[in-house]
Amino acid sequence: MTTRLLLEGTDLGELVAHVRETFGPRARIVQAERIRSGGFAGFFATERFEVTVDVPDEPEAAPKKFARRPQRAIAPAPAPVPAPAAPGPTGIEALLAAADRDDVGPGHDEAPRDPRTAAALPPPADPAPTSVSTGSESFADVLRQVRSLVGTPEPEVVDPPTTVTDEPAAKTASAPAAPPRAPAAPPRAPDVPAPGSPQLRAELARLGVPATVLDSGPVTLSAVLGRIPTAPERPRGPGTVLAVVGTGDDAVLVARSLAARWHLPPTAVVELDAPAAPGAAAAVRDPAAPRVLALRVGPEGRDRTLAAALLRDVRPDQVWAVVDARTKPADAAAWTGAVTALRPADALAVHGLLDTTAPGTVLGLDLPVAWVDGLPASRLLWAAALGQELDAALGGA
Repeated sequence: MTTRLLLEGTDLGELVAHVRETFGPRARIVQAERIRSGGFAGFFATERFEVTVDVPDEPEAAPKKFARRPQRAIAPAPAPVPAPAAPGPTGIEALLAAADRDDVGPGHDEAPRDPRTAAALPPPADPAPTSVSTGSESFADVLRQVRSLVGTPEPEVVDPPTTVTDEPAAKTASAPAAPPRAPAAPPRAPDVPAPGSPQLRAELARLGVPATVLDSGPVTLSAVLGRIPTAPERPRGPGTVLAVVGTGDDAVLVARSLAARWHLPPTAVVELDAPAAPGAAAAVRDPAAPRVLALRVGPEGRDRTLAAALLRDVRPDQVWAVVDARTKPADAAAWTGAVTALRPADALAVHGLLDTTAPGTVLGLDLPVAWVDGLPASRLLWAAALGQELDAALGGA
């Protein structure tokens, strides 16, 4: 049996990371929808995402034990002792409290909300941060399953101690009380590493995520995704040139996919080899339209030197270096440094990222990733690339 939950928020990448951190690798995303509302003629519309998640049910916890009232005289209770201050919420309660605080936007009163009545409140007018739908299951059932998933057992009711008065035995004859039974062991949940745990950090490091990203803040999947550098905005206006440099036909394939993605005509892609004919560099730029230059680089060291000189002569607005994610990081860094020695690269176009077991290694090349296997780089894409390897490693633990 599974429990189906509906989450919604304004960032799809954060939703995916939220599912993986909260429900573990066994949770399965069955549907994702983008919803636009409001606006005029397609402009100024608000956008939010809804994700449907199936969470496998865990065995129910052992039934609680209730105290039995003994049939004997009870001495008056001693003077009450001031109870220590109640500890703050822990485990899933702390998670839910943090989620409630995150749901409060700037300028609103941060009054605590009762989770039992949260589902009865009307939906907000603007897109809300990530929130769990309680329409299909009662909130108590969902809370119990999440508590079981993260390994937090429900509290048991402990038998209160009893004190017998010093009255004569003839006055009261009663059978001795049965010894209390040992509490049943709570069901064991899957070993899912808690957010920020050393196990999660070790797995991300094994996937190639550099220490500069891991050690600069909290080590949770969503926090790490937020610290991945983003590429600069691409040049769009007439007369701009984006140069894509790569070995063989790699640069041509990336340049054509960029033009198709940006709805540019095929004539917007200019293909050059190093060395190029005289005057070829000056003919790349079109004052009336943007251009994408595909610069093919040969396998020899001299080819890289010629490509670097041609890039300098073209004077592009941006340079993207095409690298293979399956190449050793040191080799990729050396090749990129050689072809962009006279005009430094602004970003990377990566292919083969989803075919490697260490997709995070390209993040150590000191350049932001702008393009991955025919798609723009985004937090959602990195969540998928890192998440599939995390599922394989942690799901079998």
